[in-house]
Amino acid sequence: MNIVDGRRSFAEQTPTAYPRFDDTPFASSFRRYGVGKTRASMGPVTSHLQERMTIIGDLRAASFIPWIRRHAAKLGLSHSISHASSMRIELELSGPEELIDMMEVGCSLGPIDVWVESIERTVMIGETA
Repeated sequence: MNIVDGRRSFAEQTPTAYPRFDDTPFASSFRRYGVGKTRASMGPVTSHLQERMTIIGDLRAASFIPWIRRHAAKLGLSHSISHASSMRIELELSGPEELIDMMEVGCSLGPIDVWVESIERTVMIGETA
């Protein structure tokens, strides 16, 4: 029970037919695998890279470039787009390797109106922490 100033939280006061997430078997699995933990609590970042990512496919959607910029910013990656056409986008990313991996997965899934055929990554500068 989370008590703030001697009171229960709204979620604890509200009756529901469903169990709270913290009381389910899923919650312990999520905690065990680190889901929901902040980057600082998951251990040190292993390396900081600068990479060129080349995305190839049917990329004609006008929404894909803003989508890439928005998701790179959400991940805290420094980014710049050096080439953009309907078949190929080249971007340069700088940040922790794990976050660049996440960006690659995000781009491969991308918005529904684009088709990503392949993603090629080239390390430009790599340094371990």
